[in-house]
This record gives sequence, C-alpha cells and structure tokens, in this order.
Amino acid sequence: MRERYGVAATVVSTEEVRVGGIGGFFARRYLDVLVDVPDPGKPEEWTAHRRGPFDDLIERADRADGADRQKGSGVPIDASAVPPLSTESDAFTGVLEDLQRYASPHAPVATTQRRKARPVVLLKAPGDLVVIAGIGDDAVIVARALAGERGGAEIVAGGALPVNPGIGRVVDYKSAFSARARGVENGRATIVAYSIEPGDARLAAHAAALAAIRPDQLWLAVDASRKPEDTAAWVGAVCTVVSVQALAVLRTAWTTTPESVRSLGLPEGWSDAVE
Repeated sequence: MRERYGVAATVVSTEEVRVGGIGGFFARRYLDVLVDVPDPGKPEEWTAHRRGPFDDLIERADRADGADRQKGSGVPIDASAVPPLSTESDAFTGVLEDLQRYASPHAPVATTQRRKARPVVLLKAPGDLVVIAGIGDDAVIVARALAGERGGAEIVAGGALPVNPGIGRVVDYKSAFSARARGVENGRATIVAYSIEPGDARLAAHAAALAAIRPDQLWLAVDASRKPEDTAAWVGAVCTVVSVQALAVLRTAWTTTPESVRSLGLPEGWSDAVE
C-alpha cells in the first residue's frame, strides 16, 4: 500500500473475503482493503489476492497448456522450462482425495503413493497467534505440551473453557488483537487453548468464532482413541468454515489404530506417540 500510495496513506479497514469453492475447498481468499489517500483525498478500494496451493496448481497447468500450444505452432521451446503437469503432483493427488471424501464421506478412498509431507512448524515469533482447538480439555493438554517444547509461548483460553481470573481469554478479533499486542510487548507468541462443545448448533457457533479470531495458525487437537467417524464430523465442520494448518494427535497409546487420524487429510504437526 505504501509503495503504491506513499508513506502518508493509511489503512482504514481490512476484511478477508472467500469466493467460490466446493464445500470449503478451493475457495479463493482475498483481502479487501480500504485505503485513505491524502492526495487526491479520496479513499480507494483495492483487492490483494492471497495465493494458496490450488492457485499454484492452476497457474502451473496454464503454463503447461501454453507450452503445448507453442509446441503445436512449430515454435522451438526449452523443454527444461516447462513445469510438470499439475495432475502429476502430490498436491493434486491430495486434492482428488479431499474431493472424493467430500462427495462420499463414507466411501473408501483409493490413494496413490505420496511422498511424506513436510512437518508443520508451530509459529513462535513475538505477536504470533496460534489457536489449538479440540473437544473438552484436549486443546489445553496440547497447548501446554507445545508451549513447553517450543519456546514458552503464553497460553490463554477460549471457547467453552471456564473463565479464570489469572488466564487471559481470546473470543473474537478484538481480543485476539490485544493478545497479539501483549505478545509483541512480552517477546513471545500466544497459544489459545480453545475448547469445542459437541452438538451441531454449538459446533457451528464455535467454527464461526474460530474464523472471527483470524489466527495465524489453527491446529486441531484430535483424540486418536475416539471413533474416527465422530472425529471426522467435527473436524470437517470446522474445516468448511476456517482454514486448518495441522493436527495435534493425543492419546495414541489408548488405541491400536492411532493411524486412523490420517484419513482426515490434514498434516500432523504434533503427536504424543513415543518414537
């Protein structure tokens, strides 16, 4: 904004907007920004497109298609400059699996062999806001483990957790902004332990509240010993409303099938499994 309008310009408001998509997948994310420009004195709206992995797939496919048209025209091309087809990528394989689950959530998914994804790294810079959401006290357990293992972030409460005078709370964007400011002052990140209550109506309200907080990262604390169908139901409800970056898996020792959480299609950022 400053490069375009100069240092005197100020941001009046910003709002994240999602357009399109299928059941929460592939939605394009934009930032609608209202800028106050002293000269010529009129606010001007412009949109900044926040790229996602699916946008990269589309762009790569378009480049490959352009290369095919160039080849058919008889113009020499550099084969090394042509990217691989997006349909041959691991990301596209994951997209197809997610679509299949959405179209028929109870049908088995035929998967191809995929390379191991890079682990998700927990944000821990001063002012970063990470939300860990889970059923009951699952989020609290994971938040304490992550804060102890990765930099001593401050833990605050959210969702259905009871009010504690000694612990801060984040319930909306305003309180999230205050938590970020405290994190900058204290030189550490903030982890919100957000407790989700069961029930369709409550779950929908919690998903909307998580979207309103606008965390830098959202992790879901999942209990590996719960029925996979029950876990998939609440995780899917959250994912259709807000973007989720990783899973934190706990109680892996309580089940003989801890790998069942992989069917959720989200990367695993933390687990209590003993290596």
